Amino acid sequence: MPFLVPPESIDSESLILVLAFGEPSLLEAQCVFGDAAKVTMHCEDIAVADLAAGRRFKGYTELAGVHKVVLPLPPIDSKDFVDAIAFPEKNFNFSLSVYCSQGDQEAEYDALSEELLSTLREAGHRKANLLRSRSGSELRSGAVVSRSALDFVAFPLGAKLQWGVTVYVPDTEAFKERSGERPYVTSGISLSSRLARLLVNISGVSKGQTLLDPFCGSGTILSEALLKGVNCVGVDRNHGGVERAKDNLEWVIAHSKRGGTAPSYSVVAGDATELRTLLGDATIDAIVSEPILLPRISSPPDIDKAKRLVRRASAIYSEALHEMSTVLRRGGRMVLVTPSLRTAQGSEVSLSFEDLGEVGLRPYQPSRLGKHEYPLRFSHQSTRWVRRKVYVLERA
Repeated sequence: MPFLVPPESIDSESLILVLAFGEPSLLEAQCVFGDAAKVTMHCEDIAVADLAAGRRFKGYTELAGVHKVVLPLPPIDSKDFVDAIAFPEKNFNFSLSVYCSQGDQEAEYDALSEELLSTLREAGHRKANLLRSRSGSELRSGAVVSRSALDFVAFPLGAKLQWGVTVYVPDTEAFKERSGERPYVTSGISLSSRLARLLVNISGVSKGQTLLDPFCGSGTILSEALLKGVNCVGVDRNHGGVERAKDNLEWVIAHSKRGGTAPSYSVVAGDATELRTLLGDATIDAIVSEPILLPRISSPPDIDKAKRLVRRASAIYSEALHEMSTVLRRGGRMVLVTPSLRTAQGSEVSLSFEDLGEVGLRPYQPSRLGKHEYPLRFSHQSTRWVRRKVYVLERA
């Protein structure tokens, strides 16, 4: 995993997280850190994690929903700014990534990069080379690693500007490999391995426990759970899909670098409305699934068509929701991805759940933190009119 500094040197009361998916990434960090840190969102792209007294940061390498983990720095106009940085010994590349811009993004980037360059020159680093991004005001995490850049981060925090330096980025290449090189890749709009891992992390399931995906498709969610040491159960109505999911899971296990005995899995053909019959007396610790994402649409639908499409999808969720609740243990979480349509009129039509209490479920809220309003919207989605949102529910 690409640590940009020795892991033991990452010792701080706060960490800055550059979020890949907005609020779902925030919730993932809250679930992974638990009571060890308070994680708050400052804009769509930035969250700050503050440690509880007497705790240390653990688990940030598990996060799939962040682009960068950043160590906060003192103000740039203080002597402590330069002293807080472990500079390379000789010439080096450095970059600046600016987030949460509140004005002219290009002008702000130019002004801050000149200030940073001047500060480094005055500190004696006269041959440091500034790498300017070709994609706006951010040097992407992959380029930070491939070009060995000392990546500075800046964003507004209240009336001041918070500076930081990137110390860790996730290994996204492993996610890309699993998404693209497994035996069977679903055509059309499919869940990526990285997004699946984020959903599994939000579910709170841990090694040795059992996760169910009752609409498992090609097994993307199950694969990410297996890699965390979680036992898996998959159900799908498509018999051919079940066999493809098994092949994908065997491929993941064969290519895994995990040591020891692999967790168990079972994938069966069946209906999500008959889970109790399929599972018998088994109790599930977590459920993670994307029951349906609407097909690609060549143009934005009008409101009436969007409502019809979402209503059909809603029927699938409603029919399975009670059955999923009956097999989930008390306190267990259910993470469901739902579709949303942007209409020709500019409005958004989303699936919503009502009367959750009647099936023994309630919206999940991390302890000690502000409430999330469901469904959560994924930021920076590539699809134009069909979007994903997510509900996280808890068995009461």
